[in-house]
Amino acid sequence: MVPFTMYHRLPVLLFLLCITHISGCEQTKSEPGQSSVSQATPVIKVDRSSTQATAKASPFQFVDIAHQSGIDFTYYGNPSPQHYMVEQNGGGVALFDYDGDHCLDVFLSNGSHFDRPAEEAGEVHRLFRSTGKLPQELQFENVAAAAGVERSDFGMGVACGDYNNDGFVDLYLCTYGKNYFWENNGDGTFSDITDTTLTGDDHWGASAAFGDLDGDGDLDLYVANYVEYSREDPPCYLTIGSQRVKISCGPIGRIAEQDLLFENRGDGRFVDRSESAGIIQPTGGKGLAVQIVDLNRDGLLDIFVANDTSDNFLFINQGNLKFEEQALVLGVAVGDQGEPQSSMGIACADFNRNGLLDLFVTNFENAANDFYEQLEVGGYVTTNSRLGLDTTSRPMLAFGTIFADFNLDQWPDLFVANGHIWDLSGLGTEHEYEMTQQLFYNQQGKRFQDVSQNAGPYFQSKFLGRATAAGDIDNDGDADLLATHEIKPAALLQNVSPPQGKSVRLRFIGVQGAREPLGCTLKVVTDDVEQILVIPAGGSYQASSDPRVIVPAGNATSIQSLVLTWPDGSREEWKDLPIQREWTLIQGTGQ
Repeated sequence: MVPFTMYHRLPVLLFLLCITHISGCEQTKSEPGQSSVSQATPVIKVDRSSTQATAKASPFQFVDIAHQSGIDFTYYGNPSPQHYMVEQNGGGVALFDYDGDHCLDVFLSNGSHFDRPAEEAGEVHRLFRSTGKLPQELQFENVAAAAGVERSDFGMGVACGDYNNDGFVDLYLCTYGKNYFWENNGDGTFSDITDTTLTGDDHWGASAAFGDLDGDGDLDLYVANYVEYSREDPPCYLTIGSQRVKISCGPIGRIAEQDLLFENRGDGRFVDRSESAGIIQPTGGKGLAVQIVDLNRDGLLDIFVANDTSDNFLFINQGNLKFEEQALVLGVAVGDQGEPQSSMGIACADFNRNGLLDLFVTNFENAANDFYEQLEVGGYVTTNSRLGLDTTSRPMLAFGTIFADFNLDQWPDLFVANGHIWDLSGLGTEHEYEMTQQLFYNQQGKRFQDVSQNAGPYFQSKFLGRATAAGDIDNDGDADLLATHEIKPAALLQNVSPPQGKSVRLRFIGVQGAREPLGCTLKVVTDDVEQILVIPAGGSYQASSDPRVIVPAGNATSIQSLVLTWPDGSREEWKDLPIQREWTLIQGTGQ
């Protein structure tokens, strides 16, 4: 994450359409493939009085409810006087419904330290289960030990996906060291299947994502690896004026670890297809984030990788698990100055509703975050300055990032997590260590406005922001955020923004194909407003977000048309769906 610029410029039963009115967590577990009905209306205990004074100044309002909801987690391992390189990335995060009660649970990966390992310090990964007390209040309990995922590692990114199509979401953890794969047993516990699936790569795994990349009906796995690093590597120093200070090392001069693509064979095994698929590159990529999504609208899932101080990757799917790396040709390999950036986080959305998916990539301090706008003729152009995202990002060092329509006005907004990796505050420099986090309001696809300071107390404080995931944590129809930090506790940011319209939450269940169509796109039309939306597969930074899709519907009474492109390239349409809290749409029930 050291900037380039800093060193050079300082079955049959499923034929019915399942309709669900899910308002709160269910008290009994639903069987896979079934839908349940709850008539309760969620009433979350939130003190909105403190937000009224700033409501006019910002369209967004967020309240950090982590402590009161039972999520008590502070990442272990940073900072330390040794400044080991493995300390700086922070842990990963996942928002997923592991127990099938229609409420999101939280997984947070923890760190470690060479001199006092996490196991010795009693530091472990955490799994917080939603206790199902909605609509009374949102509460979580730590069940990592009982669930069998209470390990101690140099934890990094997290990926979630139902790899065996049994209706229960499985968990993959990247680490500095051996990665881990846990199969969800469907009874609240997980089993370690790392060795049997042959996915226990022991390089420095940063992020991962599941997606049916070959369209054969099950989820494959992509792992973005970082660089070669050893505890015995010499320390790094930064000279500022006459002072020489010890810092954590960066990736420049280090050998990049090759990324990996594991094909799901459908029998409990995965096979490394990295080389035959075209993923192995001559110099590697120093990957920090990955997103799987169909960017060119051909019905095949592509792979975008954010690389640190080296060209980003864009693997265009050619079919039959073959990819061509085309980032440079298509304009997303480097930043707006023509140089590789310290790319860390990825967000993807059709920000201006022109039917084309755009990419936003976060970078290091003194470099603008890159907004890659997709062109009708193909390829991308950087439009940071025109969209108001240039000068606002240059003082920041950015990691996780999320596109979400936070106020339901049918225009996707933007969240950016910021925080440095070096504490230079005592040296009389202008470098900030802890930084404010940023919220950008999408002004109808023309420009983004930074409205952070009036979006709630969280945005007036400073943090070492890292991984961030989005999801409807309270099931009220809008996107909430789970933000992780170093030094300070993780934040659960409940969205209490005044809604500008209605919304519908969508769940999709594959039958002929993968049960979870992760990375797939859908085109939704409500009152003649057309939106292209994405089922998340990776994205942000070391994160896995809620796979349910929130459709901002304005004042419409129904969804006129909803077209989903499944992983095998087939398209299915549902028409005239009444606006309600949630729909569960099963493959084969549309047109």
